[in-house]
Amino acid sequence: MTGGGSAAEQADSEVRIETGPRLGAPRATHQLVATGKGRLLAIGGCVRSGCEAGPASATVDIVDASNMELVGSGSLLVRRIQPSAAALPDGRVLVLGGWVDGRASATTEIFDPATGKSLAGPMMAGPRNAPAIARLADGRILIAGGYDGIDVRSDAEIFDPASGRLTTIGPLGVARSGATATLLADGRVLVVGGGRPDRAPRRALASAEIFDPAAGRFSPAASLEQGRYKHGALRLANGDVLVVGGSDARDYDGKLRSVERFDIAAGRFVPAGNLAVPRFKIADGLLLLPGNRVLVAAGDTAPEIFDVASGTGARLDYDLGGQWNYMTLVRADADTALLAGGYREGRIEPTDQSWIIHLPKG
Repeated sequence: MTGGGSAAEQADSEVRIETGPRLGAPRATHQLVATGKGRLLAIGGCVRSGCEAGPASATVDIVDASNMELVGSGSLLVRRIQPSAAALPDGRVLVLGGWVDGRASATTEIFDPATGKSLAGPMMAGPRNAPAIARLADGRILIAGGYDGIDVRSDAEIFDPASGRLTTIGPLGVARSGATATLLADGRVLVVGGGRPDRAPRRALASAEIFDPAAGRFSPAASLEQGRYKHGALRLANGDVLVVGGSDARDYDGKLRSVERFDIAAGRFVPAGNLAVPRFKIADGLLLLPGNRVLVAAGDTAPEIFDVASGTGARLDYDLGGQWNYMTLVRADADTALLAGGYREGRIEPTDQSWIIHLPKG
């Protein structure tokens, strides 16, 4: 069935997908953030063909997580393509970097869904597009690397919501953009892959690093079997980290099916199987399911479920109506998640569509 129908049974009978609310504008390279206060926020992004900015790039769509209805909108201070964002403990959201007026931006702002408005935040040490970003266990936000419009960066900083300030910390060992940052169970952060996907000659890194908040510095971790950027990563129930898809330095022509797992006890990456189809631009499109399975929603015409035990992926019997890149996926509650936006590969046309995903119990 196509994405225009009602809820339908999938290849995995525990997962159902139905069309969700239309966003206030077509969006891709946007952010979708759960505030913890019953609201889901679709933030900025490109809104025109070619993934160009428009007035709606400075807007925020507010979705009620309880009934999945669009209930309001808000305003950013500037139009941002490919912003980074992280929820703060009080329900506000830190929005930073991305492309503003055609240039990588060093600005930050703090959006408050209660007022629908942003206030200017501190300036970063430099422009950053696609940095590695993670919320630490104490609520502070780690921001590392990224692309500044000329080359990739290795410097890093931390935003403290209590003081509203950014503090420079020890740099990454390797400059990288398009990497993932995953909070580990012990409070450290695993930064994986990335490289220089933004300009030629492109590089896809196999290296990884671990940030220790207690020491305030990064240290080398083991290497991936396959260098990759624009991939996805998430922490499994046992504390290991699954690294999914992405691309090698060929970008569109080098999309990957391979999956790797960072074995936290052994401190190394091990091959973990393959997706059903190659996927990239999926960093915000993964969700952990019960039974040691992972929903991989972006990067193809249908989502798939990757089974960690067997190391195999199976596409769901649901047609999203396009092969979408830069979709965003976030859990609304224990039973549902929202998949939103993205642009159609080849035509680079953002969509205002969203999909409600009914999750399995357990």
